Parts: sequence; structure tokens; C-alpha cells
Amino acid sequence: MLNYVNHRAIFEGMNAHLWAPNSGRMLWMTQPAWPSTMWQILSSDYDTQASFYGTKKACEPVHVQLNLGTYAVDVVNTTATALPGLTVNAKVYSLANTLLFQAKEQKDAAANSAIGSLKLDLAPFLAHGMVIVKLELLDASGKIVSQNLYWLGAEPSSYRELTRLAATQVKVSASASAAGDNVKIRIELSNPGSVVSLENKLTLISSSDKTRILPAYYSDNYISLLPGETRSIEVEYPASVIKEGAEITLRGWNTVPQTVAVKQQ
Repeated sequence: MLNYVNHRAIFEGMNAHLWAPNSGRMLWMTQPAWPSTMWQILSSDYDTQASFYGTKKACEPVHVQLNLGTYAVDVVNTTATALPGLTVNAKVYSLANTLLFQAKEQKDAAANSAIGSLKLDLAPFLAHGMVIVKLELLDASGKIVSQNLYWLGAEPSSYRELTRLAATQVKVSASASAAGDNVKIRIELSNPGSVVSLENKLTLISSSDKTRILPAYYSDNYISLLPGETRSIEVEYPASVIKEGAEITLRGWNTVPQTVAVKQQ
């Protein structure tokens, strides 16, 4: 979780001041020779850490983000195409999943720009405990093009509340199909519970010896789900890596660990 939020913040901080004055970010190391929560986003065994997916999230070409210094919502468009008619949705929840605040705003995003949107007054809510902030950015047709989730406390000690989150039982299903020389797996995740399920980590393993299948390329990982939310993830790996079946393991901050078989289509 520390790896994810640290690296997301590094690149969202660049986005917040895009071209004024920021034009780039450089990490001192992307793959140190030893396991680390500083700088490392990938490793020599082809695995990817939470930091990789935090960086990937922040570097979406079209992105919605929360400025952690001001609690303003920014819309970032680093593509060469202007995007009119966007909709920003912001919802603030307690850890008990009570909806505390919601707002919506229409925005037009010029090409290669970062623009401010809603300003969230979180102080009254943070005074009573931690909050979950869920952001969504929809295009003119109503399709979600970016989503983001933050867990925030007023003080460092506030984050101890996370240790009291109830356990969640995320539903998982996975099916595989051939894709040329690769195998493509589609994973469906859903949170049927009553509290947020934070930082769900998917790992693809061999059915026979339970070792990780590497390389494996995940469309997303370390996924947080609000109650009732669903998410589809794709994983692709070379068919030559293993000949037997595969399984998906799931673990998370407050998620009951589980392993499910990947069904062959």
C-alpha cells in the first residue's frame, strides 16, 4: 500500500503542475538489485510491484486525480486530442461505507493539459475519522475513462483505523483463451460486502507446483473495490511458459485470501 500511494503521488504531483513548471519525472532507480519500497517499480524476475501499478495509474493518458495538498480534483489530458463534455464524479465515504458527500461537474479538457475541477472540503469529515474518496471521469458518451480511489486521514495516527476494517470476501472468477502464442486470462472481481476492499493483489501461479507464472502482464493490479463494485482485469502470458493449468491467487489489506482455478474456454 505504501509503494502504491508513494509512486502514484510522485507522478500525480507532476500532473498537477504540468508544464508549469513540470515537464517530467525521473526515478533514480527503477529496479534495484535488492527488494525495496523506495524507487523500485519492477524486478529482474519480470514481476511488477504495487509501485508499478501506482505509476501506471497516475500516468494514464486521460486521468482524474486528487491533489493531496488542497483536495482539489484535477483532470489530466496528455493526449494530442481535446476532450469536450467530460463529467467528473466525486464521492466521499466513511470507512463504514456511509456516503458523506458527492458532487458532479462538467469539464472540457484541452489537449496536453491539466485543469482544475471540483474542490472537496474534507476537513469536516476527516475530523470524525478516515474517509474514502472515489473519483470517476466519464467521456461525452458516459463511458468511464478514468477512476481513482484514495484512503485519507487527518493525521498519521488516523490511519490506524484501517486495522479495524472488517474482512471482505471478494468474488473471483477467471477464464483463459488462446491469443496467438500467448494465453489471455479474463478475471472478474466483485465486492458483495458492506465495506471497501483495499489493494487486492492478483498473482498468477502454476496449478502443479504453485510457483508464479512470469512474465505475466496484468492490465491492472492492487485493485480497491467499494461495496457493489465490479472490475474486469486481463492477464496475458506466453503459452510456452507452462503447459499445465493456471490458478489465480488473491490477497489484500482486508481481503480474505483465496485461490481460484482458471477455466479453459
